[in-house]
Amino acid sequence: MTRRKKGKRDRKPESVLESVFGVRLDANPSGGGDQPAPNPQPEVDPAGDPAAVEEQANDIAEKRERAAHLAVVRVVATDVATAQGVKPQRAHSFVKLLDLSGVGVHSDGEPDTTEIARIVRAGAEEYPELTAAAGSRYGSAPSYTRTPGGRY
Repeated sequence: MTRRKKGKRDRKPESVLESVFGVRLDANPSGGGDQPAPNPQPEVDPAGDPAAVEEQANDIAEKRERAAHLAVVRVVATDVATAQGVKPQRAHSFVKLLDLSGVGVHSDGEPDTTEIARIVRAGAEEYPELTAAAGSRYGSAPSYTRTPGGRY
């Protein structure tokens, strides 16, 4: 015959929370009865506030327009960078290093190319290793040409 400790009950836990942590969740907040607590539905205004909806739509439109303008500015900056001597395979990474937030966009959607050229020129001076004209700081190996006799 086994002895039981005082206060132990012979009921099985109904949930994992109860078996692991000893926590019992009651459906009714008052704790009594078998009826679950009613699930109240949130009150929704079917018409909504037209001014708030319009304000939210305008904010989203402005964010998307700014993102589109920035994408156009980056494409133009990449083209200007390759024209100014930045290595073509590095032009995209080079443009990521530049601060193009102050570049304006005209009403027709075209970015200010003179401002972009100025920023790219300053970036090329700051990061000369990305330009095609920059050589190695250790110099370059001499180029030897082979003569018809197999000698250098």
